Amino acid sequence: MKCSNACKQDVGTECRPFAIPGEKSEQIAANISLEIKRLQRRRQLHYQRTNSPPPQEVGTSQSCSSSLSQNTFSPSKKDTPLFTFKQVTMICERMLKDRESQVREEYNSVLSNKLAEQYEAFLKFNLDMIHKSFGDSPFSYIS
Repeated sequence: MKCSNACKQDVGTECRPFAIPGEKSEQIAANISLEIKRLQRRRQLHYQRTNSPPPQEVGTSQSCSSSLSQNTFSPSKKDTPLFTFKQVTMICERMLKDRESQVREEYNSVLSNKLAEQYEAFLKFNLDMIHKSFGDSPFSYIS
């Protein structure tokens, strides 16, 4: 597959015709931070925490289990993020590349199917035109 002028290809990089021009990792990072801020404003971004105490084993004392539950559910634990900003950016980039390759494969399969249909229609048209032009006359070497 040859890249067009709009899709510039460096040595060792892949041609990405479906990629948004200028979509760099800095822009992805900016978009992620804007989305995080938007979700925080709407109060839709919550850190995952559980309110249920851990299951107690038979034979453990109440004081031991209460100190364990206090250590497990301290307020500082709820604010710790699961991923760093760089990890989220890398995950998003990887997901974007995976989705892009999936769309490219779907596009290529649809395009090849349409091309095959068009070729079949072309062959049928040519065969019909040959039958119309010659009709019932016998074929000869001159024609």
